[in-house]
Amino acid sequence: MATKIAVNALIALLFVTIPVRGDVFQMPAGLRSLEMITVGDPENPPDDNGFGAVSSPYKIGKFEVTTGQYVEFLNTKGKSSPDGSLWFNDMDLVTQGPGVRCGIERTGELGSYVHRVSPERANRPVNYVSFWDACRFCNWLHNGQGDGDTETGAYTLNGYAGTDGRRVQRNPGARWFVPTDNEWYKAAYYDSQKQGGAGYWDYPTRSDAKPSRDMAGANAANYYDGSYLVPVDYFTDSGAFAASVGPYGTFDQAGNVFEWTEGLRPPLLRNLWGGSYGSDDGGRNVPAAHQDLSSKSDTPHAGFRIAGAVSGTTSRVIQPTDVTVTKPSASSDFPRRPWRNPETGKQFFPMAWYCYLSDETDLDEIAKEGANLVLFIASYSDVDDEDKLIVDIQRMLKYLDEAHKRDLKVHVQLASWYGPYINHDLAAIDRQRRWVEAVSHHPAFFGYQLYDEPEYHSGGGLGVQDQRELKAFVEALQQNRDNIRKWDSNPDHSIQVVFNLVPLSSWTAYLPVIDSFQVDRYPCDATQAYFGHQGDWGPLIMAWSMAHGVAALHDMPHLHNPSPCLQGVGPAHREGTTLGLWRNPLYEESRYMAYSSLTVGSWGVFHWIRNIGHPNSSTIMRNVGRLYAELRQLLPAFEQSYEHPPFTVRHDHQGITRDFLTDTVSDITTLALEDGENYYIIAADNSSLFKNVQFRMKLPQMQGTFENREAHVLNEDWSRSLTYDAATEEWQIASHHMCFGDVNVWVIPKAVK
Repeated sequence: MATKIAVNALIALLFVTIPVRGDVFQMPAGLRSLEMITVGDPENPPDDNGFGAVSSPYKIGKFEVTTGQYVEFLNTKGKSSPDGSLWFNDMDLVTQGPGVRCGIERTGELGSYVHRVSPERANRPVNYVSFWDACRFCNWLHNGQGDGDTETGAYTLNGYAGTDGRRVQRNPGARWFVPTDNEWYKAAYYDSQKQGGAGYWDYPTRSDAKPSRDMAGANAANYYDGSYLVPVDYFTDSGAFAASVGPYGTFDQAGNVFEWTEGLRPPLLRNLWGGSYGSDDGGRNVPAAHQDLSSKSDTPHAGFRIAGAVSGTTSRVIQPTDVTVTKPSASSDFPRRPWRNPETGKQFFPMAWYCYLSDETDLDEIAKEGANLVLFIASYSDVDDEDKLIVDIQRMLKYLDEAHKRDLKVHVQLASWYGPYINHDLAAIDRQRRWVEAVSHHPAFFGYQLYDEPEYHSGGGLGVQDQRELKAFVEALQQNRDNIRKWDSNPDHSIQVVFNLVPLSSWTAYLPVIDSFQVDRYPCDATQAYFGHQGDWGPLIMAWSMAHGVAALHDMPHLHNPSPCLQGVGPAHREGTTLGLWRNPLYEESRYMAYSSLTVGSWGVFHWIRNIGHPNSSTIMRNVGRLYAELRQLLPAFEQSYEHPPFTVRHDHQGITRDFLTDTVSDITTLALEDGENYYIIAADNSSLFKNVQFRMKLPQMQGTFENREAHVLNEDWSRSLTYDAATEEWQIASHHMCFGDVNVWVIPKAVK
């Protein structure tokens, strides 16, 4: 009999995956319904950290949204949804195998997909839902379920699925919605009946002590404590900790999955609160630590619970002003610590090419195009064994000799050199020492790139294991960097790491262990309009990323200014079997990316990538050469005045209009420079059409009387009058037009000609 019961249980586990049918507020017998509780105590004070004050009563889910409830949603609104929208293949144990999956299986064809979940998983929290998934679920509830619209209602989405959280906000009159930070926080921690007076608990279990994992305990949750509480399935049923309840009657805010809120973390990140199966803090009253989760992120750690309006009250609508941001002036307030020429110690402005493979012919072409640096990817730096070490030292020295003949510096990428530090391979570390000592004295040698793209290595960093892996990796990188510094005594040899998109990665963990970094960004997406007007990508993202990268320099005084890497490899490039998107950038796009990045704090320009297995694009080569020729005209000014700008530029467009860049990039950004004969203003329009741009500045070295003269735009055939205002002691460039994507390099002669 016992055997028969066990077999039946196994069959239920493996095969009984029936579609769920019913009103999510009143699910079929045995399945958790979507229950709401009312959070009263309006006008409560905030906690010491500023969170928790809510002016009106509201409802919040007693439990996290379950997989069974989400299946009902999918079976009405997900029949035609592509993978990665409402349903994500990582939910599916059948096709993807064991893992942290809620277990939603999808079968059928586009337009008639059917979603199923096994009964024993139906009451567990759904995961792999993005913030937008949660918004669409709330819209569906707002519009009455069934065929209710997912794109309007509580939130106006209209198909939007990008990273920009500011584009979509809660609408007035929303009946069901994702809770704000304060709404979530109040329900979890505020207790009007707390002993000693109303106040906040440290944990969402009515306790100031960390919960246990005892499922019968009154202060307990599902979180990581040296191991997973549920090693195979990871999640417990919603409400399984039946005696562990929050101040207003909620369950599982301390564990199971982190939960989305409407809270925005500048620039684009969404907040997650609570605890999860893989975190070890037990839901302590701080937002979940993460570096890369935007509104569209799907992750095994994240689920959600809904909130709702109480009849007769108005749900609070999030406004951009609710988001606390720091707004350093992108055009002037950034540290200036440029790279140095290892030979002379003077400033070195890289105009560089990434080269996968390189030889004498490649070096000839690079020099002809006006570059002064090559970042050699497949460099001769193999130290896996003694024979490879000896051969590669000889090949590297020969390559450096050839580069030096052409007045080129060489930045060497060292892929996986951190491996021996993780594996404790002392012999390999010693071979690294011998390689560094052999090549670092060469006059063409510029520095090291300890290659990694952090967001690919460490992911979101939400769980304990993720954090441990990131910590171990950064420690290995630091040991590698410290040894290179010990073996190579030249402090002007740069040590770098690459960052794909600075604000959306775990990049901050790396900054203490490198000298500088590159922001790696694509000029354009083939599916988007010129200058990225559609979506969140395009050239403006480069300036946005650079501005956030430069902000790190305020806290990291050892860092040199980052450099942008502009991507464009030609139309034949494929990544796997997929045609790449970031191809054949127009000259104006690449030029805008370079100059707008410079105005917000970058230093130098890199282009990616040559000799990657197909013919180089002659169009890109010409365009890069054209840009580098122009930059060479400005090199004396960069060398003379980048560290100490000679004047401050004022204009009437310091405001910010691009919502998803609200905290970073001004409408028009400028960089002031000078050389012996001229002042320069590099101006980039990052926003819109302006018909009345005027620049005003004090120019202390102007020669002769204060008579009017002309300021002209470098390599263009137009100019404007330059006049002096005695009342303000400022010079002014007359009014002119700029539109989004414009870059003007104004040349202001110091002497009247």
